[in-house]
Amino acid sequence: MWRKLAAGVAAATTIGAGSIGVYKNLPYFVGEKVQRVIDGDTFILANNQSVKLLGVDSPEPENCYGPESTAFLTRLLAGKRVFLREPVTDQYRRIVALVYLDRKLVNEMVIREGYGLYTRSAGSATPVLQTANLYARSNSLGIFSPLCYQVLPPDPKCVIKGNLDRDKHTWVYLTPDCSYYDVSIIEKFQGERWFCTESEAKKAGFVKHPFCPN
Repeated sequence: MWRKLAAGVAAATTIGAGSIGVYKNLPYFVGEKVQRVIDGDTFILANNQSVKLLGVDSPEPENCYGPESTAFLTRLLAGKRVFLREPVTDQYRRIVALVYLDRKLVNEMVIREGYGLYTRSAGSATPVLQTANLYARSNSLGIFSPLCYQVLPPDPKCVIKGNLDRDKHTWVYLTPDCSYYDVSIIEKFQGERWFCTESEAKKAGFVKHPFCPN
C-alpha cells in the first residue's frame, strides 16, 4: 500500500509536446545527490535511499534494451543532484517520485528517448508522460525499436510467441494456429521471447494460451 510523503508544489509548465519539458516554476532546492544507478528507472541517493521514477518501467538489465537504459540513466544522473516531487513510498520502501535534473523531468526524458515505458498514473505529469510514450512508440525508439518490439519472428524457424498475460500475471505461448496470434506482439524489453518448439516454451515455464486449440 502506498502512502503520501509530501504534498506537491505548484503545477509546472512545459514547452512544446515534441520536446523535453522545461519546468520553470519549480521552487529552488539544492536537491539530493545521486550515489549510483541501479537500472533504467531506479537509483540510490547519497543517504542510501532508493528512488524509482514514478510512472516509468524500464527493462530489467537482462532484457532487451536493459543495458542501454541503465547506461542512459547513469550518464544522466550519476553524481548529480536531483529534486524529487510528489513522492510516495511503495511496498519495497522505495521513494517513487517525479525526478528533476536542472529543472527537466527525468521521467519524461527516459520515456521519450525509448528507455522506459509509461505504465501508470504519474500525478501531475501523467499527460506529459503519456505524450512522451506516444512519441517514442510512433518513432520506434529504444524499447519500441524492431530490436525489442516484434510482430514477425527474426528466425522463421522459431515462430512460437512467448507472452506475458498481464491480467493473470502468467507466462503463455501462442502457436501460429492460435487466435490473436497475428496481432500478438513480442515485447522483448518485458522479457517476452520467441520459441522454436512447444517443448522449449514449456521448459522455460510458459503454458499454452487458452485461445489455442488443444
